Amino acid sequence: MNHSQFLELCRDISTELNLEDLDELGFSNYLEIDDIPMAFIFDEHSNPDRIFCYVDHGPIEDSQRLDIYDNLLTLNLLSGTKTNGIYALDPTSGHVLFVVHIVDLDQSDAKVLANDLRSYSARAISLQNNLFKGAAAAPIAEIMNQIFGQPEQTPLHNLA
Repeated sequence: MNHSQFLELCRDISTELNLEDLDELGFSNYLEIDDIPMAFIFDEHSNPDRIFCYVDHGPIEDSQRLDIYDNLLTLNLLSGTKTNGIYALDPTSGHVLFVVHIVDLDQSDAKVLANDLRSYSARAISLQNNLFKGAAAAPIAEIMNQIFGQPEQTPLHNLA
């Protein structure tokens, strides 16, 4: 993919998402879906084969940090085979991020990517509501049910 193709893809994604400014995503590398900030970064020179997407889930309370870290590591383990993304911590802000590398750019479809971005936003909201706000001590099976829609009694190895 080259920069011109990236701008065209961003414009098409923006159209699918009904964003007001169809050129903003391509030039600013930033968008928000349901108040969830996302960075959408392409560098033709260093990584012409992928787009990096960073979904900002926001900060976590210090009092719950250890429990949340524990659950995020479990989510990484279990969701690693279901997504191409991982959970991470932004070292500058301390915010939880969901990091996705979008590959196969020649096959990328704006409608599919727009739906993926909507899904990432919905998952971020779910995590904020279920994991970051007082639910950090909940059993991981309960959190998996809330996030992935799996019954609580589903063995964890079946979720991977």
